Amino acid sequence: MKTTQWLVVLGSVALLCSACGSTNSSARSATAERPSASPFVTIPYTQPGTTVASGARQGNQCQPVVPAPTLAPAVSSSRNLVIAELAGSSKFVVRDVTDINHPSTVSTFDAASPPRFVGASDVSYVDSDGNVVRLTYASSRKLTVARCASLFDWSPDGTALAYLNQTDSGSELRLLRGGVDRSLGPIPESGAGGCESIAGCAIANSIDYRLFYSPNGAFISLVTSGFGKSVFRIWSSDGKPLESGDSQDITMSAWSGSSLYFRDAGGVEVWRAGNTSIFLPGAVWIRPNASPAGGKIVYVSRDADGWAHTFVVDTTTGVVRELKARRSNPVFLTSRYIWYAGERDCVPAEECGPHPPFHPLSGTSYIYDLQDGTETQSVITTVADVWPHAA
Repeated sequence: MKTTQWLVVLGSVALLCSACGSTNSSARSATAERPSASPFVTIPYTQPGTTVASGARQGNQCQPVVPAPTLAPAVSSSRNLVIAELAGSSKFVVRDVTDINHPSTVSTFDAASPPRFVGASDVSYVDSDGNVVRLTYASSRKLTVARCASLFDWSPDGTALAYLNQTDSGSELRLLRGGVDRSLGPIPESGAGGCESIAGCAIANSIDYRLFYSPNGAFISLVTSGFGKSVFRIWSSDGKPLESGDSQDITMSAWSGSSLYFRDAGGVEVWRAGNTSIFLPGAVWIRPNASPAGGKIVYVSRDADGWAHTFVVDTTTGVVRELKARRSNPVFLTSRYIWYAGERDCVPAEECGPHPPFHPLSGTSYIYDLQDGTETQSVITTVADVWPHAA
């Protein structure tokens, strides 16, 4: 493969944690850096950095934590919080954006992969050894809750963890709940591959890895799409399988209320209580993100020249509103404000071609006010997660 600015290796989820628990220090040191904001990054982040396989891994180090921890309930709060990176820094911060005109940094910490909120006082991430860590950021107290994980998500009350476990024998989804860590079954691999240039990387608009609890905590969904077949799974919160299907078309999922929205060959579909129906016929949405107030989803679609257009759709009426062009990776910071990243024209060295599938990020980000329809520049360069989560 050529070495260019846009070289990207997009591995299967089986490789995301292939050095978990390795006793080989060289394998650990070869772990890829966590991703920065780019068109290849899922927002909210769900794909940790790819790691290098190690033949020296000891199998028993990929067993669940013993004894299985009993998880304390999450702390709630009326504050609007965001896990982000700010201009000029590579550290993660917890930022209070309740008053968007007077934001404040509540905590600063390091993490090997993009973190997620457990609740208002705790965050969680996969560390460099593949462990899921729960961090109380005010006291820096850490608890290791699972091993050899890639994707993960916490129940809304913080008392259960669903995670994709990676071992030499394959992948499985596990559920840690009530002091018991058990398998919910094997998960197929989604393939591996890479891109040498922007022009040859249209697949970046389809690759996505998302494991989520529904906002009401009743369901768990796993929707992944790589270079092979997609994986589509839904379980009840106690681990009972409800839906299972694999294809090459299902991707880009988001929960809003008790409904799971996802993209397939026909557009955007919605799953509600076991029934699937079309929601946005023909739509090719990218990186959907639901509002913490419920009822709205922000997403990107690209035009024939690869420029991103950011839209918001009302999940009740289906009415779509375009916010801005040349803006990508949108995230609801609050029910009123949306953060997104600007895009720029290509330069020859990036090998975009006459009709690129996407455009490079400009390095400038913005906050859009849904109420006033105005846009201002932001010091936030990357958004990992927000609190409260989607409702």
